[in-house]
Amino acid sequence: KQKTAYEIKECDWSSDVCSSDLACSVPSPTMNPLCKPWEHAASRRQFLGASAGALAFGALGGMISPQAAEALRKKEKQVLFVWLDGGISQLESWDPKPNTEFGGPFRTIKTSVPGTHFSELMPQCAKQAHRLCVVRNIATKDNAHSSGVARIQRGDPKNRGVPYPFFGSAIAKLMGPTSSKLPPYVWVKPGSGGFKTEDAGFLGPKYGSLAFGDGKPPEDLLRHASLTVEEDEERNELRERLNQRYAAQRRPTFTEASSFVFDTARELMKREHIFDTTKLPAKELDRYGRTEFGQHMLVARNLLEAGVRFVKVTSYGWDTHGDNFNASASLVPKFDRAFAAIVEEIGRAHV
Repeated sequence: KQKTAYEIKECDWSSDVCSSDLACSVPSPTMNPLCKPWEHAASRRQFLGASAGALAFGALGGMISPQAAEALRKKEKQVLFVWLDGGISQLESWDPKPNTEFGGPFRTIKTSVPGTHFSELMPQCAKQAHRLCVVRNIATKDNAHSSGVARIQRGDPKNRGVPYPFFGSAIAKLMGPTSSKLPPYVWVKPGSGGFKTEDAGFLGPKYGSLAFGDGKPPEDLLRHASLTVEEDEERNELRERLNQRYAAQRRPTFTEASSFVFDTARELMKREHIFDTTKLPAKELDRYGRTEFGQHMLVARNLLEAGVRFVKVTSYGWDTHGDNFNASASLVPKFDRAFAAIVEEIGRAHV
């Protein structure tokens, strides 16, 4: 048995693996008495598979089981996750309450779904309402932005003792990359980019997000002009061999993540056009909006078309408490234009 501050679990020595992710304190007849958590990768996979709905992914529930993930993986299902940091006001967007105490100055408009109304700030989304499922009854018990942002994206209850993975990391773990071999979880955001291992929580850094700061590719993405294709292949072959030797006697968690980043970067090198929106027709740029968010949504569309499994797009500055009505009048139409444009494209592609 092993005892922690949270629970007691039995170790099944008959299978020669420990059922827990925590270090064992009782020796197995055939195992090192100081077995390490990372020595039980197969056991962890079984554990996560058995409890993904109940424990690992919290509010995601039993919908993301290994069986369901495998079925979706074969269909090459993809996810677009748009995060408006600070929170769009529901009263000025999806769920207006006109002529009430908190209704605000904006009117409602009809949508393409009879009986459903959106704010007048969202005329383009109103035309795409038949392609949307709008959930109006979600709320959290956490009124702090600093903890609430992570809690919504992780779906975790309080005080579980371990950091839970973000939604994108969970999808990356359970479904992996598509046949494109591009990274399974990317993040298009303002500001800095890089590999964000913290998103992965207890799954390990391999399942973090590859962030494209300002919607741009990583620096030095292209092969240096002084290198031939053959020389580049030889360098990567040498790197892989050295990585294998290094990882043989060490904890694999971070060496796997490093190798994963290199491998997916090589695939991105073949698709640098994804990030160049300047060559698109003017009409297409106008449809998404010539704004930062509009351009980032165009990059997201290109990433989805290229075969990325999970694409997250973040827009900052939505904490509009100080001047909500004027801020909403400026921000919401930018979101409306770009989001409706990509929904329309996705809808047409799957007719």
